[in-house]
Amino acid sequence: MLFKNRMSSVQFVLMWALVTVVYNYLFILKMVESTNLWVGCLTIFVLFLGFVVAYAILLQKYVAKYVMAFFIVGNTAAVYFMHTYNIAIDKIMMINVFQTDTAEAGALLSINMLVFVFVAAVLLICLVRIRIDYATWQKDLLSRVKLIVLSVVLLALILLPVAGKLDTFVQERKHLLYMLVPSNYIGSTIGAIKVVKKHGNLKPLDKKAELNRYWKQNGRKNLFVVVVGESVRADSYALNGYERDTNKYLQEFAKDMMVFKHAKACGTSTAISVPCMFSPYGQKDFVPGSASYVENVLDVFNYNGYKAIWRENNSSCKGNCSRIITEIFCQDNSCMDGLMQNDLKEKLEEINDNAIVVLHQYGSHGPDYFKRYPKEFEIYKPVCQKEILKDCSYDEIRNAYDNSVVYNSYLAAEMLKDLQELDDKYNVVVFYTSDHGESLGENGVYLHAAVYKYAPHYQTEVPFWIWMPQKTKQNMNYDEICLSKQSERQISHDNLFHSLLGVSGLKIDAYDENLDVFAPCRNNNL
Repeated sequence: MLFKNRMSSVQFVLMWALVTVVYNYLFILKMVESTNLWVGCLTIFVLFLGFVVAYAILLQKYVAKYVMAFFIVGNTAAVYFMHTYNIAIDKIMMINVFQTDTAEAGALLSINMLVFVFVAAVLLICLVRIRIDYATWQKDLLSRVKLIVLSVVLLALILLPVAGKLDTFVQERKHLLYMLVPSNYIGSTIGAIKVVKKHGNLKPLDKKAELNRYWKQNGRKNLFVVVVGESVRADSYALNGYERDTNKYLQEFAKDMMVFKHAKACGTSTAISVPCMFSPYGQKDFVPGSASYVENVLDVFNYNGYKAIWRENNSSCKGNCSRIITEIFCQDNSCMDGLMQNDLKEKLEEINDNAIVVLHQYGSHGPDYFKRYPKEFEIYKPVCQKEILKDCSYDEIRNAYDNSVVYNSYLAAEMLKDLQELDDKYNVVVFYTSDHGESLGENGVYLHAAVYKYAPHYQTEVPFWIWMPQKTKQNMNYDEICLSKQSERQISHDNLFHSLLGVSGLKIDAYDENLDVFAPCRNNNL
């Protein structure tokens, strides 16, 4: 019988090492897929020996059961999410966990979780009922040392013959380590805590920017609206060539749009992409979790006479709005994004000054895509309404998701209609991009937040468009043909910071003209 009521401390170590190997069935299966069955069997043996060494050290008298209880709960939770959504667990994923609210977390739970809870409960009951017979501390120490030495010797015999190829083997499959419990969530949690707890004095950008007004004074103020979508992927956007007309409501505005069909997100999760896109550092240099102590482009506008407003209908602004006006519309993610736009036109008329407004949508956040749009926008049917996406067909998932994109497109079009009525008062420019993309089950992968380096393109490629009506182009002295050609360039979230500064004429040390999509198109003749 695997679980005996009484056992020695060595037997206790061996038993839980074996249980932990079973917890790693996903890691083992992925290893077999990337190599062969023989390597998979060898992986099982290596994991077992490794866990024996670790547990022989950790599972000491008085704390052994508490440590194992922690691992049972942690392993079960990690395997549930990896099994259900085919995701890996890294530092960025744990930052997302820290920043997830209860409503968002609740959407990821399902009836299927009861199976995992039951398994954990059985293991915890067995753990409680086991009585460990400890020898004297000298004998127990000697037994553990012998066990560790034997395990290390066996590991050496297995790994030394292939030591020359081991480094290459591991590097090629490094992404699989994010599926190895408990090391994945322990290491990632430590890394995430270091990021979140990092502190220091606020690092300011230039408080006083140089204003390079390259347009004639025309009595109009500048109004820049940035719409940050959620989980909208480039592949499901009709303006990018998708076969379904998910952007039919935007077609009448397309002639005044710069549609960038090749745009990359800064990250694969909201916690990374949203602060990164407003940061001067870009995808390569941005430090996750730094938004609370590093100023962003909204601070620059705020310092230089712009009314800066953040409208929030997602989980949070991720530190971007800490020093500007913030309006929160829904705390439990139950409100449609249209709520943010109901009074927007009236508010902008009241401001009557230079302004930058950010609308942070809940967009197409999953897994319950069918809740992201009103019933009348359920164009594509049937839709997935199950708690676990893998229980639906790909077409059902795609239908629900595409309906959310259609609704998102409708909202954008309604906003542009309202803003058109303000173009006698404002030079209006609207930016739209999503924080990251989304996997809908391609290759068994769902949702987002995959490790960026290994993420499928569905999660890293996003829609990105800029609407600049004719009056604004004329008022701000832009060459229309040049702007149209700019749409052909490859861009990323890195361009948003510099393009916002460029169109406003605000110049600071961090500004890079090469990343400003408007820079080549300014007419010199005033």
